[in-house]
Amino acid sequence: MVELKPNQPRWRQVHAIMRERIRTGQYKPGERIPSLIAIVEEFGIANATAQKVMRALRADGLIHTESGMGSFVTEPDEREVLEPQ
Repeated sequence: MVELKPNQPRWRQVHAIMRERIRTGQYKPGERIPSLIAIVEEFGIANATAQKVMRALRADGLIHTESGMGSFVTEPDEREVLEPQ
């Protein structure tokens, strides 16, 4: 299990880790990422927290979800570039 820092929101830490895994190619474009259950188990977080991480990754344009199939890393040319607000 990945240890998370107690002084930071858990979902933000997991989100940052997942983003980094996508950025570095640990999760490659087109590849299925771990399921919610696997994320819950790996990071020791609640299901609702894992769902929040997945929503954030979708909002970032880094993954897309196919009903009944899972979530997949988007191709770099499919990603929306988010402007800082």
